[in-house]
Amino acid sequence: MAKKPMQILAMSNSSAFFVEPPGEPAFARYLVSLTQKSKPVIVHVGAANGDSSEKANKFFSLAQRTGFEPRHLNLFSLEDGDPDTFFAGADAIYIDGGSTRNLKALLREWSADTALRRAYENGVVISGASAGANIMFEWGMTDSIKTQIEATPGLGLLRGSISVHANVRSDRNEALEQHLAGPGAAYPAYMLDDFTALHFSESKLHGAVTARPTAKVHADNGNGERRSLAMAQLA
Repeated sequence: MAKKPMQILAMSNSSAFFVEPPGEPAFARYLVSLTQKSKPVIVHVGAANGDSSEKANKFFSLAQRTGFEPRHLNLFSLEDGDPDTFFAGADAIYIDGGSTRNLKALLREWSADTALRRAYENGVVISGASAGANIMFEWGMTDSIKTQIEATPGLGLLRGSISVHANVRSDRNEALEQHLAGPGAAYPAYMLDDFTALHFSESKLHGAVTARPTAKVHADNGNGERRSLAMAQLA
């Protein structure tokens, strides 16, 4: 059997994933398509928002609309503390938004960070929005402390830095510029408007997608030139 490609879908905002009816959940359908399964198992990780029962319920409702089998990993109420079972049988993982700092701390405390890396290396599609996207890169801009934006190290599944919600809070991009001017600069650097996402395959950028025609993604490869990426419009 051919080895599954390592894939990541990094989304700017979780509301683009949890689209309420009658809206079209384009990003959720796109994630399902990346698994190449007719009814994939997708695990929801909600640690960044305190494992909100409301978000978990929305995830299960979304599963009914988009045809995947949902599972929820609750790091606040584990039935099994063995990290090897967290993502067993998963075709994809969705990591929700919230506090990047809290998300990293909980993943690390329960060794879910190493379980996530193993799943990724074994071909499980990894996806996440906002905080869930931040942790995939070497660095992400976060407002875990609401009065400030700061660069925080991620898990480094992907090279570079990311700034989500780029068209919502300009200070996120200002924080990114400060980070890139310092000794910890990591390129490429991506700035994602809400309702956009980056799709990576085998650690390389495969493409940028958007659910809104006006939403954009910009990239800086460290050569002093920032460019707007070509966007594929999701239905």
